[in-house]
Amino acid sequence: MKWLAVLGMSLCLAWINPSYADSDGHRFPMDLDDLGLTQQQLRSIEDAMKEYQQAYRRYHHQSEKTQQDINGLFLAPTFDAESFRAKNMEMERMSIEIRVRLFERLHTILTPEQKRRFIHHMKEWEIE
Repeated sequence: MKWLAVLGMSLCLAWINPSYADSDGHRFPMDLDDLGLTQQQLRSIEDAMKEYQQAYRRYHHQSEKTQQDINGLFLAPTFDAESFRAKNMEMERMSIEIRVRLFERLHTILTPEQKRRFIHHMKEWEIE
């Protein structure tokens, strides 16, 4: 269940700014107007979000392959707990690294006050 909450928060982060539409026309419904972003900050966040979305798409594709491997482990005549654990841990590590890169970029973009305000958005997203 925790994994779903983290995934949900990550997906919410991927749709961050209502005034921005990506090349596919998808709008970002999360409103960060209260952060008082400059145009340069907004462009930098948009770039970070595009990178995040691309990385997450790659992760999703890889996770589908890994899930097939995990299914195969479960269907095997004997259960290999170590392989099962390793495959699941690797997927968690990949997901965490994607989020780390995003938050690392956001950390360099936002001012200390904007970071404090941004935390409130993260709390709201965790609840949803």
